[in-house]
Amino acid sequence: MKEVIDIGVNLLTWKYKKLITLSILIFILCIGAMFGILFLMAGTLNSNVKIGYGDATISEIGEAQIPSQYIPIYKAAAEKYDVPWNILAAEHRVETRFSTMDPMISPVGAVGHLQFMPCTWIGWSYPGCSGLGQGNIPNSDLINPAIIKKYGGYGVDANNDGKADPFDLEDAIFSSAKYLSKNGASSGNIEKAIYAYNHSQSYVNEVLHFAELYVSAGVVIGGEKFIWPVKYTTNITSPFGSREDPFGNESEFHKGMDISAPGIAGKTVYAIADGKVTYAGPMNGYGNVIIINHGNGIESRYGHLSKIKTETGKKVDQGQKIGNVGNTGQSTGYHLHLEIRINDKPVDPMNYYRDINN
Repeated sequence: MKEVIDIGVNLLTWKYKKLITLSILIFILCIGAMFGILFLMAGTLNSNVKIGYGDATISEIGEAQIPSQYIPIYKAAAEKYDVPWNILAAEHRVETRFSTMDPMISPVGAVGHLQFMPCTWIGWSYPGCSGLGQGNIPNSDLINPAIIKKYGGYGVDANNDGKADPFDLEDAIFSSAKYLSKNGASSGNIEKAIYAYNHSQSYVNEVLHFAELYVSAGVVIGGEKFIWPVKYTTNITSPFGSREDPFGNESEFHKGMDISAPGIAGKTVYAIADGKVTYAGPMNGYGNVIIINHGNGIESRYGHLSKIKTETGKKVDQGQKIGNVGNTGQSTGYHLHLEIRINDKPVDPMNYYRDINN
């Protein structure tokens, strides 16, 4: 009788073990299937992001900042070389502020609407090309498509006028698209391609920032554009960029813009967008300054304040009163110094405003 019971128990134990093993196997298969579905979904989402980056509709900021006559050229070049059109627009903005730089020749010798080094345009195997790439190139050679082809340059005769001219807008944009494509943008390596264009990570960050702003899928702080920080006046007395040092005889690079007008002393200063105050207090030449982190690597600074009406660590809303215009720090008169930084690199604040006439 005991032997029969033992056999029954062993049989039941075997059945239970088999059932448990089968249950565990089914559980593992279900978990695997779930992860597989999630993986496929993630892949789809990532693919959509890459595809939409250049195909997205132009944003309000893009419509406000990009000259409308340039957009068809960006898109035609983008289609030919399989690169995002908004990257071309962003590079055009960063390089020459949409061709408003005068003259369109950089201190290191880059030329034209998209600031090509002559040797990159004509090809580095051209006789005498070395160093930074200025070369000693006759203009007749620089714009000759046959010579460019011979030496492997990036210059393109986009409008079929027999010349590939860096000072011709279409030629410059198509050449930029060609360069980006050859350096990886057409295969999805956009950051690598932009880095090859200028060899600066801060340049890459700035171009990508504008590229995102110019399409509806782009990241704009809080979904809104910046507001003007001083309602009293829109008068800009010193814009962003190179200027004569007001405290010396040498030139300097002005990292923001100064807003001033008679009677501005003590006027209210407003936060240009939602964010968190990372510093509020005295700081070297800024005098009394407020620094606000808006997320996405974007920061605004308000300098030379007479009074500060917020504190470090506080969250502020767009349009909130944060201080008063003053003359503290290294200042020659009452004004607001407004500075905007992208990943700690100062950029022109006027990139973010429209309908401001000075």
